[in-house]
Amino acid sequence: MLILINTLLDTPATCFGDQVLGHWKVEISQFKTPQNDRVDCDANFTTKKVKYFELRAPNVAIDEDGFYGTWTMGYIQAIQVRLGGLDYMWYFNYTETPLPEIKQIRVNTYCTQHLPTQAWVHEEGVAAPKHACIRATNVKPLLDNTTNETLKPAPGPVNDYFEVDGRQYQLIPIKLQKKVEYGRKKAPNEQPHASIYSGDTLPKNFDWRNVDGKSYVPSPFDQKKCACCYACATSYMMMSRYMVSLNTTEHPTFSVQHLLDCNEYSQGCEGGFGEHVGRFVEDHGILTEKDYGVYDGVQKECHAKDLQNAGRYYFTATQPLGGYYGAITDPVEMQWELFRYGPFAVSVEADLGYFDSFDPYGFDNSISLTDNNENRHYFYDEINHLVLLVGWVTEEITRNDVTKNETFWIIQNSWGKTWGPQKDGSMKIAMGYNSYGIESGPITTYYRPQGAFRPNIPVNIYKTTIVLGVMTGIFVIASVLFAVLLFQRKKKTVYEVE
Repeated sequence: MLILINTLLDTPATCFGDQVLGHWKVEISQFKTPQNDRVDCDANFTTKKVKYFELRAPNVAIDEDGFYGTWTMGYIQAIQVRLGGLDYMWYFNYTETPLPEIKQIRVNTYCTQHLPTQAWVHEEGVAAPKHACIRATNVKPLLDNTTNETLKPAPGPVNDYFEVDGRQYQLIPIKLQKKVEYGRKKAPNEQPHASIYSGDTLPKNFDWRNVDGKSYVPSPFDQKKCACCYACATSYMMMSRYMVSLNTTEHPTFSVQHLLDCNEYSQGCEGGFGEHVGRFVEDHGILTEKDYGVYDGVQKECHAKDLQNAGRYYFTATQPLGGYYGAITDPVEMQWELFRYGPFAVSVEADLGYFDSFDPYGFDNSISLTDNNENRHYFYDEINHLVLLVGWVTEEITRNDVTKNETFWIIQNSWGKTWGPQKDGSMKIAMGYNSYGIESGPITTYYRPQGAFRPNIPVNIYKTTIVLGVMTGIFVIASVLFAVLLFQRKKKTVYEVE
């Protein structure tokens, strides 16, 4: 029952990568500096500017002026676009219809529309840049099918098969998920532990909780009955990466309550995503427990406006490993990121069968593609919980009379210090099988001790040249006039002396 309470809920929206491609129109309100670490939007705001851009596969965005940037899905519920010096984000619109006869709710998600009041844009950069509210509409979608019907709380579409861009896909309900069999895939430890980027070598065992007798991971957190695993795992990733970056085992204790109360990009105790926590921290910085307050397990009113002079810690590039959701599932790439930069957050499907019995193999819940098209960018794995990846271990395992080496991820959960088979807040998950979807959605972030930084927004070079030319001309004319006046003054002075 604990897992049901603590798993990630979020919005019930369901959209897929192919369904958001096309030409988007974005209406933008007046840009303002946020107050109290929040940007609360009115659906009836006055439009001050309109932008148009196209989203292409897999993560390319191009605006009407020819500037290009990137975009990523926020799982299946939101989207983020970085383009032309601006950072857009919105949740997808949906409606709910009660079905009392089956005790469920029908959810219709509209992948061409934003969710009212849940759509924002801000200037790119760190430390409270100016924000605005937006309305986002896909005015020319690439696909005809951009609406999905699902049942709540059941995952996935109502129909077993759904079609995207002329291709059929099948979601695997939890009841049909297949157990990961021992030795089903080639284990990563059988691959060379050597980097394709440098001459370094990965160790067979590595754990940030014990590096030469030192721990770079805070003690396990207990989120209690609040579904805020997304805030716990992300803040712990930030504390760990702070320590790794500065090569210290001392760290400020970041306030999960600050993230819970003030972050408009998440749903408080009803769920959220680590990437959106990172977006909030880029905007405002994260406060410590000493300044903001300790965790209460309940979302409260944000009081950050009273703490403007408190110390804030900034992190940047909180995003899926590889830059966009679905880009990276290679476990060796994940190992290198972990080894070089410190613990990071990963998503899992915390089901009530394998996970709560600490089965390291679990199941592979990847979507199956019926036409075997390997060139697709479509990507989806069912996940509902965010945890912290802290290391890996290689062990000799014997199962079914077969002995071999197997490598396991080590995760630290946020369900208390005594959770897990070793009663230390952690468990092992087999590497290279995508067990519980652990290799489907890793996210990273990087500590920025320099503090605030905002890149130069692209400017029109022709306008810039004209402005500089006019300013130069004014300077030349002023210089000539000054020289003439000075010459006249000298002539008068000479005459008076004579």
